[in-house]
Amino acid sequence: MSSKKHYFSKAELPEVDKDVKVLTLLQFARKAGKLIHGFEVCKKEVMHGKVKLLLVTTDTSDNTKDKIMNVINLTGSTCSLQTFGTQEELSAALGLPFTGIIGILDNNFAKKILSYIEQ
Repeated sequence: MSSKKHYFSKAELPEVDKDVKVLTLLQFARKAGKLIHGFEVCKKEVMHGKVKLLLVTTDTSDNTKDKIMNVINLTGSTCSLQTFGTQEELSAALGLPFTGIIGILDNNFAKKILSYIEQ
């Protein structure tokens, strides 16, 4: 058995899918207490100006999407709203009950997640 270590150059490393990167950051945000989920909780925190990024799943109803957009517009919130994943995917990855809306409360997490989604 060889004790020689092999170091990879950046070019040799496999590219990680952007969805995996987003899910990983969401898991970190959850563990750090910077992730909220569910319409009512997200609505309340948007109204208090604490939400930096809202993620709405692709299978969330149009009615719910319209309601959260109205809250954002009425409060003049500066939080970003993005569509990402499905309820089943996010719930499985984060260990949460099925939810269509996730809010990120930390600016750094929000910026990094947004940058991956927009790639």
